[in-house]
Amino acid sequence: MSTITIRIPDRTEAKLQQIAKAAGKPLEQLVGDVLEAQTSGRRMLEEISGDIGQRFKSSGMNEEELAERLEQEDHQSRGVPYDE
Repeated sequence: MSTITIRIPDRTEAKLQQIAKAAGKPLEQLVGDVLEAQTSGRRMLEEISGDIGQRFKSSGMNEEELAERLEQEDHQSRGVPYDE
């Protein structure tokens, strides 16, 4: 594992300290996690989507079909006719 030194504004460090405290992590771990997430977008998306992402993958639907279905559901929930 590598170690780096960065310079950040005091207000940024204060905000990071607050976030780290709320997350129950040391500041160094929080910053490492943030940097890791920023450099591995795919992993971050999977973490965000969680169970929904897994269900989408197993459904066999492609992104276009999902977008179409979401559009239909949106119109239905608002009581607006859907024109394909």
